[in-house]
Amino acid sequence: MEATFQVSDQDWSPFANEPPPPRRPSPGPAASAAPNPGTPPHPAAPNPGTPPPPAAPNPGTPPRATNPGPNPGSPPRRPSPGAPNPGRASVPGPNPAPAAADPDRTTALRPPGLAKKAQQAPLVPEPDGTAILPVIPADATPAPPGADSEARKKRSVKRHRGDGGLRTTVRGLGEALITLGAVVLLYAGYEVFGVSEAINHEQEDLSTNLDTIWDGEAEEEGVDGAPVPELGDAFARMWAPDIRPESWTLVEGTEPADIEYAPGRFLDGAYPGEQGNFTLAGHNVPAIFSEIRSLEPGDKVVIETKENFYIYEVQEHVVVDETQIDITAPVPGQPGAEPGDEDYWLTLFTCHPRWDNYERYVVYSQLVETVPRDPAGDLPDAAIDPEA
Repeated sequence: MEATFQVSDQDWSPFANEPPPPRRPSPGPAASAAPNPGTPPHPAAPNPGTPPPPAAPNPGTPPRATNPGPNPGSPPRRPSPGAPNPGRASVPGPNPAPAAADPDRTTALRPPGLAKKAQQAPLVPEPDGTAILPVIPADATPAPPGADSEARKKRSVKRHRGDGGLRTTVRGLGEALITLGAVVLLYAGYEVFGVSEAINHEQEDLSTNLDTIWDGEAEEEGVDGAPVPELGDAFARMWAPDIRPESWTLVEGTEPADIEYAPGRFLDGAYPGEQGNFTLAGHNVPAIFSEIRSLEPGDKVVIETKENFYIYEVQEHVVVDETQIDITAPVPGQPGAEPGDEDYWLTLFTCHPRWDNYERYVVYSQLVETVPRDPAGDLPDAAIDPEA
């Protein structure tokens, strides 16, 4: 018995990977098996892509269970795309066309050295080749032998703590210098602002007391109709417009208690307007005589008493040793000399240098004019105008 196998046009096609065409009805069994009239019958040649026909059963062997074939009335099943079809030749389909490049997408450049590392998945994402900072690879350098030993740790802690040695000495010296610098700054600030404020406040009180003395009756007349001053009492005012717009109130005596807040008169010297040497001493602070270093020859210094203004003109300034006392002589610099007709001197001196006291800065002035004091309180130009 010869069996013929019918192959549908949907079972195999060289275009298996293409979408299937619309299914056409398969011809019936009678049409495929009808012989051509006039042609001798011959067995149908097997299709090269189909399995051989099953052999006839041997009468001496029991029948085998066979897989039931498809239902003749149902259409053959098409294998799923990509699954191998046993017994059929597979023809590779055409390669798909490459996708067109998207002009809106750019590919980040990456150095060649990072190509292999890009296949790994690091915990921290690496920047691309356009990053500003380069990628520094982690260097897994092993620790030196003995790094974890207890003795090494103790030595390291002891070294950083600095128990003794040069490190501790330098650190202590640095801290001491910083502390000293802070103290010096605080002291300088106090000398400039704190002391000056206290002196100015005391000067106001001394000026008020002086007006009270001048307005009263003097039991014993001293300087220009004013009473003879006691130690520490106010007796006159001084103006020096080239270095200070305000006046100083002058006191009697040069002891530390007398000149704490005001310039003081040297007791063996002359009084304002008298022949000889009218000598005033003052502390080296901005509120008193620190700025007499700025006086130049030709500048005016005015002394105000109860009855007159005595105008002195600066002649010169000198620096002398602290033990040199001839600056207070009736004729400055000439101890024992008798004052002449032109020896009407005003001598101002203070400690020198500015932040020390082992020398004295001295300014010599001579009387050039005497102006009666106006009862209304008007001041001469030389007392208020530096250019006068």
